[in-house]
Amino acid sequence: MAPALATASRFATIATRAAASESSVPGPRRSASRVARTRRDLLAAALVVAPFASSSSSSSASSASSSASESAPDLARAIASLQREAADAYDARDFERASDALSSLMALEPSNEIWLEGRAQVYVDASRFRDAIDDYTSLLARAGAGPTAENAGARARYLANRALAHEGEKSWQRALEDDDAALALASNGGFLPDPYVLNSRGSVKSQLGDYAGARDDFLESYDLFQQSKGFRSASGVRSTPRLDGAVYAASNAALALAQLGTDDARATRELRDVARRAPNVADARAALAAVLYAGGETAAAEDAWTSACATNVGCKNYRDAAYVRDVRRWPPRMRAMLEDFLLVR
Repeated sequence: MAPALATASRFATIATRAAASESSVPGPRRSASRVARTRRDLLAAALVVAPFASSSSSSSASSASSSASESAPDLARAIASLQREAADAYDARDFERASDALSSLMALEPSNEIWLEGRAQVYVDASRFRDAIDDYTSLLARAGAGPTAENAGARARYLANRALAHEGEKSWQRALEDDDAALALASNGGFLPDPYVLNSRGSVKSQLGDYAGARDDFLESYDLFQQSKGFRSASGVRSTPRLDGAVYAASNAALALAQLGTDDARATRELRDVARRAPNVADARAALAAVLYAGGETAAAEDAWTSACATNVGCKNYRDAAYVRDVRRWPPRMRAMLEDFLLVR
């Protein structure tokens, strides 16, 4: 089976790595090759700061060497401190402080794309979507016009994450174009598509009214998640299989089928299967309640809703029409069925 082209973003070096760099003389710059796949680890990448020479052109060779040896540790300490600041702020969801720290890192190392990519991801999480789009566009320009073996992964990553920022602005067509481009890079390079990107593209297609195309993407995403044996964390340790991704891809596929209205019985079966496999996922149970009620199975619908409310997340969000429409992005027919169930009509 072909490998998947990594499209997850990278973040600033975590505090433990930054602290380690403070205690050693900096060596050649290099970035870690492994990319984390969880939201909190998404952007982790190791960096060892390279020494730099004094900017004074009037110094002798020996004094320049001495100045560099004194300045390099100072730079390393400054970068390590800012890395720790960015990581701590991001973990605390203090996105303004995190973006400020990353901007300072960019000022120290303007040619290092890790800091710009990290800031772009922080902007997405802070809902500063236009700023994120600008940063990802800058990263794409730096990566060059044509995909190569060296930059294909980076370009796919930037495109996929810029697509998320376009989604935040509800620029669905632009999001679709970026998702298409990211997936094309994988296909052209002989890689499997990233199931996360497929799931995102399916969501975008749903917003554009292409529910059949959306279902195809969700089903392919589900299959790829099922094939996965787990992704590597930033530390190189394999994680458990991403069943959460598979669960939501399967749930999204069932919702798209329900919207199409071509096989409600199958959509119901698929939602039952998701609910069985994921006992703490309220989404599938709330959707199952809606389709069962629409099919005249009132008692079964009530049971499904009760089980949704008993999950860790609960059913409160599914009483909120704005959440179901704008955050969870259920398609119109599913929202109407849920509303009918909630209003008992």
